[in-house]
Amino acid sequence: MKASPDLLRVWREQSQAKAAVIVHVDGDPTQYVTAIEQLGVSVVRTFRLTNTIAARGLARDVLSLLDQPWVIRIEADQTITTMT
Repeated sequence: MKASPDLLRVWREQSQAKAAVIVHVDGDPTQYVTAIEQLGVSVVRTFRLTNTIAARGLARDVLSLLDQPWVIRIEADQTITTMT
């Protein structure tokens, strides 16, 4: 499964909601930027070391990424904080 059942449910129920995601791809993420943007999702940043892309868009457009064969997994982009 390319996304957790909980995320899929939320994205389907709230298809007009904005979603910030991390897209795990097969290979160099820079080669998929144009394809992602053509699906209506904005690329925020690519991470070549981890083959991931930070992106934002409407939930319905994020769902369309799941149909792409080069998408391995999509997860919610979350703020991570550290204790100092």
